[in-house]
Amino acid sequence: MELKSVRGMDDLFGEELLRWRRVEEIVRNVFSHFGFAEIRTPALEKIEVFSRTVGDATDIVEKQMYTLTDISKEQLVLRPEGTASFMRAVIEHQLHQLAGPQRFFYYLPMFRHERPQKGRLRQFHQFGAELIQDPSPEADAEMISLVDTLFRKVGLREFRVRLNSVGCGTCRPAYRELLVKYLKGHIDQLCEQCKLRLERAPLRVFDCKNESCKNITAAAPLIADNLCAACSGHHRRVQGSLHALRVPYENDPTIVRGLDYYTRSAFEFTSSALGSQDALGGGGRYDGLSAQFGKANFPGVGFAAGMERVMIALAAAGSSAMHESKPSAFLAPLGEKAFELLYKMSFELKRAGVFADLSYDREKGLKNLLKAADKRGAAWAVVVGDDELAKGKALIKEMKTGTQEEIPISEIPTYLQTRINRAP
Repeated sequence: MELKSVRGMDDLFGEELLRWRRVEEIVRNVFSHFGFAEIRTPALEKIEVFSRTVGDATDIVEKQMYTLTDISKEQLVLRPEGTASFMRAVIEHQLHQLAGPQRFFYYLPMFRHERPQKGRLRQFHQFGAELIQDPSPEADAEMISLVDTLFRKVGLREFRVRLNSVGCGTCRPAYRELLVKYLKGHIDQLCEQCKLRLERAPLRVFDCKNESCKNITAAAPLIADNLCAACSGHHRRVQGSLHALRVPYENDPTIVRGLDYYTRSAFEFTSSALGSQDALGGGGRYDGLSAQFGKANFPGVGFAAGMERVMIALAAAGSSAMHESKPSAFLAPLGEKAFELLYKMSFELKRAGVFADLSYDREKGLKNLLKAADKRGAAWAVVVGDDELAKGKALIKEMKTGTQEEIPISEIPTYLQTRINRAP
């Protein structure tokens, strides 16, 4: 029997992995510049971490979680999303008791048993950020600005920011009753899944892609028209802060997000490059989430984005962030003695932070070595043969211009580092 990877769980290697690494580096730098520290949670959690918080009527809990029972009969689940795991870690380690607002980010694999398709896998990777202990609308705007900056830094330009308020415990119950009453008047036109959602999670009907359901929700009462004074004020201040930060956005009263713990601000980033399943990521405020763990009650706001979906959007955009990693120098030995010298030097350069590639083929002539340097995209070729060894000098060729010069072999590392630092 031929062994293959589990369906919906892909291998990552070669140039594709290099492209991922470049984007990951940019993402981590942006988080650092915004003052977010990394946190890593385990892949396995107790099932209650998600069944209590994400919502027992959500697709994640109802049909997407990978669950197992360990030898002690405890039910565990492979982490399907990041915020609930984060909150469990915060409360367990009392991170919420640190002084002032706390900022954290994560970049972790997640697991959901759903139908694999482009940009939607059973093992996928999420990066996200969480800001706790700050109830202000400005914190919501900060999170949206962070995501906007992050996507622009990695090379995305064609995306939309869609914003809504989903209310709070004061105004949402009355709106929920109003919505259920309206939907029951059109129950025959709802899909079977939305009929099940009607009593347990009626706001999630707005997420349905079924055309009949979309036609019904197009005329449904909206939460934006039924917010309490506090939620209305909060939403206005979020919008004002986004205007001040020059973050373009659009109000979309159908954005409700698929998780039950959101309150007030909810937002999504979408890209037409992803087709009908156009979400790059999203998030919102979750002030009531911590209380569901039973030991604390503090505010929070966060977001998560799917790395696979970001990479698809980048490929469609032809972003410069997708360029493969290229060596700064290609070391071209002509003969065994030259190879021995350049072999050791290649590792000295790498340890010093210079990406130096080396041809291991001692038999190639100069013409073929320069072709190899050009094919690898190296900025400089360093040629050493018997003649160069006798003179104690190496031939350095700048591949872009074709200019070349001789320098002492001992000065190769300094020469390359100086020119790399000068490069734009």
